[in-house]
Parts: sequence; structure tokens; C-alpha cells
Amino acid sequence: MKRHVIRGLVMLGLFAAVATTVHAQNVVDSVEVRNRKDGTTKIYSGQFKVTPAGFQVFSGEKFDKPGDTFSPDDIVKLSIGDLPGVDRSSINALRAKEDKKTTKDYTEAAAGYKALAKAGLADRSRRYLEYKVNALNHKLVDELDGKEWQEKADKSISDWKGFQADYKNAFGWEMWPAVRGMTRLQIERGKYDDAATSWEKLRASAELPPDAKLEAGLQEIDLRIRSKVYANASILAEDLFKTAAGPRKERLAIYLLAAKAGSDGKYGDGIDKIKAEMEKTKDPSVHATGYAMMGELHLANNKPRDAMWMCLWVETVVNQDKDEVFKAISRLAGIFEKELVDEEQAKKYREKLKRYRSAF
Repeated sequence: MKRHVIRGLVMLGLFAAVATTVHAQNVVDSVEVRNRKDGTTKIYSGQFKVTPAGFQVFSGEKFDKPGDTFSPDDIVKLSIGDLPGVDRSSINALRAKEDKKTTKDYTEAAAGYKALAKAGLADRSRRYLEYKVNALNHKLVDELDGKEWQEKADKSISDWKGFQADYKNAFGWEMWPAVRGMTRLQIERGKYDDAATSWEKLRASAELPPDAKLEAGLQEIDLRIRSKVYANASILAEDLFKTAAGPRKERLAIYLLAAKAGSDGKYGDGIDKIKAEMEKTKDPSVHATGYAMMGELHLANNKPRDAMWMCLWVETVVNQDKDEVFKAISRLAGIFEKELVDEEQAKKYREKLKRYRSAF
């Protein structure tokens, strides 16, 4: 009798151990996504992927059942699950360091992820680990200012460029936040044409879904106009305008007016037409684009004070889009430093820019 009981207890222990092992080896990704319409969030569990159909979480034993699609910019929180060839406890330990949000812990976590990114890993694992290294180093850069920030920001941009080049044929969801991060630094460094090229390369990815391609195109157009490459901006805007709808189509209409005015040198005429176009809608994203583009035309026409007022309007009134606000604050810092030569205001906006980085 005792022998049967002992055998039963042993078998029960084995089953429990197996169950625990299986569970430990099947930790899935968890993605919290915000609904733009009402602000509520929903958590998806499975394996997070990007395919030509969209950004989505796949469920099922083989992760072959696609879920809802959503915009990568609407992701509130992402917790990665198991990675092939990577010890789960190591990931958990590094994530715990990140959560402390100190310079020391970010530095140690970046080094930890780099050590895990050994040769021979599956693309999914290696891509994620290298993304985390760059993302954490970027966080460290965001804490700096002055000359040290400039040097480290350029190094971070170079690292992101390398990441984009290395994984253009092993595309994953990480590429979107990678390009977002890289272009934010390029914008802050005033390298608008480089930032436009970064979005152009992302837009060329076959795996990128149509909605994301359109957003990447809008970003590219915006930055081409800011760098005064009006012809390229106009060609792309005309192409996207054919199939776009809603506020995005309205924004493209404004981009087309700005690009034409910049190309023709008829800045005042372009500003008047943009104002008229803005009156057709109350959408804040369209108005933010309108004021931003009027500011760019004022700058091109050597009217920095008028440009300043346009940027201030984006920062303080039509400020629902954090990317537009960031670009406005960045422009204001440059205008006060270079065109208006107001060091006190320039310093104020450089400090504001540093604080605003935490919104990303």
C-alpha cells in the first residue's frame, strides 16, 4: 500500500514538474493597445508580429491565428514572452533592472542584453535583444545635454542606422520604434533630410502594412519640406493623395500646398492657401500640420518671428500629437538660438525639449 502511495506521489510530482516546465517555456507576449476613439486599452496575449496585413498578436498553440490589427503608435505597453535560445530568467532580471529607471540600471541592462545576443540565435531573439541594447542606450542619451548629448546622440543615430540595415531582410515589429527613435534624434539634431531618408527606407519594406506605409510616407513628406526638398515631397504627396482618406488626406492637401509654395518661392500665397484649406476641417491633426507648414514657409521666407508664432500655436493649442509638439519645440529651440538670437529663450526650449523626451 505504501509503495503505491509513494509511486503515486512521485508520479504526481513528475506531472507537476512537467506542467511547470511547459508553462515556463510558453510565456507569451503581452501587448496593451490604446483605442484612439475612447482612450480605453485592451491587452492581447500571444506572439506579436508584423505582417503585410498589419501589426497584430497571433494566438493558438502554433501562433498561427491572427488577431486584430492596430497601429504600432497605439501600443501602451509591451512585455515580450519567450525568445528561442534565450534564458527566461535572464530576461526577467534585465527587465527588473529597467523598471528601476536609473542610469546605472539602464547601463547594466543594456550590457546584459548585449551579452545575451550571441551568434546563432534565431532572428526573432537576436533582433529583439539588439533592439533593446539600442533602446536603452538611447534612454541614456536622453538624460544628457550640451556637447556630450550631441556626441552621444550622433552615436545613437549611427547605431539605429546599423540596426535598420542589419534587419531590412529579417523585418520585425522592432523596426517601427527603432525608426521612431532614430528620427526623433535626427530631428533634434536638425538633420531633417536624414530623418526623411530613414522613413523612406522603412516605407520601402515589403513587410510593412499599408496603414503604416502611409504614416511613414506622411512623416517623410513633412521632413522633406522642412529640409526644403520640395520636389520629392510633392511627388510623394501626390502619389499618396490618390488613395488616402479622412484627416490624412486633408494633411496631404496641406503638404502639397506647402511643397508647391516652397518650390515656387511664393510663400505668402502658399500660407493663404493653407489657411483656407485648414478652414475646411476641425481635426486637430490637420490644424497642427497646417500651422507647422506655415511656420516652415515663414522660415524659408526669412521671417523667423512669424515662424515662431506658428510653432508656439502647435505647442500650446493644437498639441494632441506628441510628434508634432516635439518638432515644434525643437524648431523653437533652433529659432531662438540661431535666427532670433535669444539665448534665454533658447535655453528654456532646450530644457523643455530634454524634459519632453520622456514622453516617448
